[in-house]
Amino acid sequence: MKNFISTEGDTLYLKLYNYIREKIEKGELKNRLPAIRTTAKKLSISISTVVKAYELLEKNNYVESKKGSGFYITYHKKHTFYPEDYMQNEDFKFGYFDNQCEIDFSSASPKTDLFPIENLKNAIIDILDSEGEKALLYENPQGNVKFRNSIKKQARKTGIKTSIKNIQIISGAQQGINIISRILIQKGDIIVTEEPTYKGAVESFKENDGKVYSVELNEDGLDIDKLEQFLKHNSIKLLYIIPIFQNPTGISLSEEKAKRLINLANIHNFFILEDDSSSDLYFHKKVNPIKSYDIYDKVIYIKSYSKIFMPGFRLGFMILPDCITDSVVRAKYSSDISTSGLNQRIFHYLIENKIWNNYLDNLRDEFFRKQTYMYEKLKEIPTINFKKPLGGLSFWISLPMDITGEAVYFKLLKEGVSIAPGIVFSPNFTSYIRVSFAQCSYEDINIGIEKLKIAVSELITLQKM
Repeated sequence: MKNFISTEGDTLYLKLYNYIREKIEKGELKNRLPAIRTTAKKLSISISTVVKAYELLEKNNYVESKKGSGFYITYHKKHTFYPEDYMQNEDFKFGYFDNQCEIDFSSASPKTDLFPIENLKNAIIDILDSEGEKALLYENPQGNVKFRNSIKKQARKTGIKTSIKNIQIISGAQQGINIISRILIQKGDIIVTEEPTYKGAVESFKENDGKVYSVELNEDGLDIDKLEQFLKHNSIKLLYIIPIFQNPTGISLSEEKAKRLINLANIHNFFILEDDSSSDLYFHKKVNPIKSYDIYDKVIYIKSYSKIFMPGFRLGFMILPDCITDSVVRAKYSSDISTSGLNQRIFHYLIENKIWNNYLDNLRDEFFRKQTYMYEKLKEIPTINFKKPLGGLSFWISLPMDITGEAVYFKLLKEGVSIAPGIVFSPNFTSYIRVSFAQCSYEDINIGIEKLKIAVSELITLQKM
């Protein structure tokens, strides 16, 4: 078996998986696999690497595990589905892998049935009656003026003072990130991110030839002391940060750190790209964005409505520093001309008629109850570690004994439960998972967490074999 390490590509456990898979398909391995410890010792690799490879073989129906006995070969040539192929695709990498599981702990967007659909219907009818075909034409590339004015008033409630000329409507946060990457980043520019973070942003920076460096998180947000040390020896173009109920950790940046970041941005002349998708989902005290402290006009504030409304609606906005506003408007126009005028008018209607704020109040009440419920259920799994965030829709869970999030993912996938493994957010967080209650009923939480408990217990047993 030792020559499997010379196989090109893939990570070590996938090399072992592919090596064993080929041996099984060729009929060179029959009956059962060697014991986990035997394989690990023979190849001088970790037990966890062998466990991951064996688990993947089981998931793909090459082998079957029997408690206390080992892994028995069950391969038949008609088998064609390999979940690891999906692990490499864009959807999974960015955390949106649609596996059609009965219980969805992977999605961090609320179910659409929580929104009062009758209000949405009334909004559309009212808009079409009053504006007719005008509502369906191309909108101003910067966005509908009335809608931007509503956003300006909403932003003031969070401490952000801006003008509508600095507000750009976008088709979701990812488009905003892509536009900023295109206009700001030149080859070799350094971008700093949190660790872990949203992969879609990291990919966008790299696609525009940026060099991405990460700084770890403390309990009160980004480790600014480490950032400051980095800045002493490096000039950066951009800091990308999710400061409120961070994805995936749920951590929020403290006010003290927010103010320190503003000062550092001014001293070292870089922009802060603030990604806000969840600040409305606070369960105790509302946290103000970094932009509210931005006395030097260094913060690019992106807010998406998709996370807490309907993902397919694709609507958000940016509040921009004066110096880049014109460039952003031009880049937006070249990207898709403008965001749906009808969608903008709908949201303007919802905000002005207080439907949006009422919806958010109901959403916070509902998800505070679900968070509390899932928290109590998770406490029944003594081998995992996690904290209760002050808002948001997820728990970030540390797994025991070098068990990987991918191993848990594949085990639960077979049971009809989906979670997001830590590798989706960072290659350095393989022993973590993100579990969300956004799409779940209380019964789903009951059943799903029980299956998680069993999966973790079985993986611990496998580690000891």
